[in-house]
Amino acid sequence: MTRNKSPVTSGLLSFFSALGAFGRQLAALPRPRFFPFAGVLRGMDGPTFRADTVAGLNVALLAFPMSMAFAMKAGLPIWCGLVGCGVAAAIAPLFSGSANLSAGPTNASAALLLGSFATLGAITPELRAAALPTLVLMTGVFLLLASWLRLSGFADFVPRTVISAYIAAAALRVIALQLPTALGMPGDHGDDTLPEVLWHAARMGRALINPELGLALITSVAYFLLRPKYGAGKAILGAVMVATFGAILAQNVAHAQGSRADLVGYVGQAAQAASALHLPDFSARTLSTLFSPALALAVLVVIEGTANARASALKTGRGSDLHQEIFGLGMANLACCLTGGMAASGSITRSALNVSSGARTAYASMFCGAFILAAGYVASYLVAHVPLACLATLVIAAELELANLPVVRLILQSGAQDRTVFLATFVTALVTPLDVAIFFGTGVAVAFYLRKTSQPEVVEYDFAETGELRARAPGQGTTGISILHVEGSLHFGATQAFHDHLRRASADPNLKVLVVKFREAVHLDANGVLLLRDLAETLRAGGRHLILCEAKPETMAIFGNAGLIETVGADNVIPWDPANPT
Repeated sequence: MTRNKSPVTSGLLSFFSALGAFGRQLAALPRPRFFPFAGVLRGMDGPTFRADTVAGLNVALLAFPMSMAFAMKAGLPIWCGLVGCGVAAAIAPLFSGSANLSAGPTNASAALLLGSFATLGAITPELRAAALPTLVLMTGVFLLLASWLRLSGFADFVPRTVISAYIAAAALRVIALQLPTALGMPGDHGDDTLPEVLWHAARMGRALINPELGLALITSVAYFLLRPKYGAGKAILGAVMVATFGAILAQNVAHAQGSRADLVGYVGQAAQAASALHLPDFSARTLSTLFSPALALAVLVVIEGTANARASALKTGRGSDLHQEIFGLGMANLACCLTGGMAASGSITRSALNVSSGARTAYASMFCGAFILAAGYVASYLVAHVPLACLATLVIAAELELANLPVVRLILQSGAQDRTVFLATFVTALVTPLDVAIFFGTGVAVAFYLRKTSQPEVVEYDFAETGELRARAPGQGTTGISILHVEGSLHFGATQAFHDHLRRASADPNLKVLVVKFREAVHLDANGVLLLRDLAETLRAGGRHLILCEAKPETMAIFGNAGLIETVGADNVIPWDPANPT
């Protein structure tokens, strides 16, 4: 005599069975290669070595000053940007094996870092440098999981509208942070909004005419004069050299005249108190606080990395394994967390320059990283004399370009839905942490999509007295058999609309048989199955019948796995047969 299993036992068995099936599906997924660079080593020759060396040097000339500016943008010591750029550029290609992506800090990742530090209450460079390793470590772990689970393509589901709004709002916040340094404003303005900074600057009056403002003007003029002819990278380098030479000259003249010792702030002065290397903090409070910012940063890295890898692959014709690229970025972030570097993402500017400079293999990025680290070590004395006002001005100039006003204008003119998503993300990014804005904006966009797809089209038919099939008019009685032809999505968002159609059809007192046709229905989930199960039980209690027909294989699989076939009756569930459409 067999004993019947209790509902609890059956539920547990079903759960573990589903869990085992999910585990087998994960195990069947192809995994990233751990060290694809080994294949690159075998293909190296003289011309390739020369081409990669030239490309690496060109990208390093661009990345060196930009990495310092990104560190300023994130409110970190300059060395965090240099180390992060050098280490990421050298480590990422070892695990991606690709020349399509140049890794390192970016404008967007620096802005999100700044917002993450605000979440922690880290308002000084020292506190931010202490929190950085934990945040970068968690970001690297999320990236490795995304690569291992083959989730790198999910970036396609974060709308460009959300990213554009996030970048525009982040640009305003970064400008508010850097403007006091560029204008030489006294006091701490780290928590001020842009209107507050402008108000404080206006109240300074004649005190606004100071050496920092002079350096900001010199930097701006040099950058905008050099950029049209030489490009952004060389323009930044040239502006830094001109401003640094001018600051050192002014400082020497001031010393000769016996004036005050420090006319301007320098990189070396700002980095003195935060030069120690910090290790990740594994306390529960820090990990829980940084979970959301680290996840948002990982999402941003995936978005930037996959988009830039695709763009480079399109230009060169070389294939790009997006999951392998994200694996390389994940390993680069793990290396950065142990060396004190900023979070690494895929830079569109450096990746494009790497391709246009003739890079052939992943060696180009490795050479770039080596050049940056060597220059940072050899020229550390010169780097320490770069004026903070100069870097702050370059960050502001980059933010004005990054905001991309033509794209913003296009989004705002596209339609009410795009305007709503953009403004919701933009306003949220101004008043809350930046990671919250990304998730909220994406949620608003998904809500709009679900609303569009949550109204399946259901046409009800019955038979006329003459036996002909006819569309049933609202309020018209049935002869006993009602047929519902369902078209569209039946996901959880459409459950209520689907329920209303089924309720109206089954409410007719003359109804004896309800036929539901699923040939044009898609995306049926557990919500719809539960609704059909309740309907079948209700009809059976009244001596009536439910027939599910024209179910395609994927729908039949859901019916079978959920036990709906047993509930409705095997004879009342009819699969779609192209040879017998009726």
